[in-house]
Amino acid sequence: MNEYIDIDKNEIPYSFEIELAGEVFELEANYNQAHDFFTVDLFKDGGALVIGEKLILNRPLFRNRVDIDLPKVKIIPKDRANSATRITYENLYETVFLYVGETDE
Repeated sequence: MNEYIDIDKNEIPYSFEIELAGEVFELEANYNQAHDFFTVDLFKDGGALVIGEKLILNRPLFRNRVDIDLPKVKIIPKDRANSATRITYENLYETVFLYVGETDE
């Protein structure tokens, strides 16, 4: 799990298209400044699949959702320095990244 989704936190809120497991999705990144956390919205073919998924350290995104249209990969926020206890504006894309891996990794 070495690939990660590149998000420019200085541009948030913004959305972009991303190919995951051969399918194109739109991902929208959001930041809650009052409580210092990030969420993502996921769209496919113009329709919303997930709205407001909070990024939680070491927990796969969309893990509690069952939908055949969700990406067939795991997206896991991980801290490569192993020092963070939560995801913050300060550590996202400094030491914490959204890693992408196969569902069986």
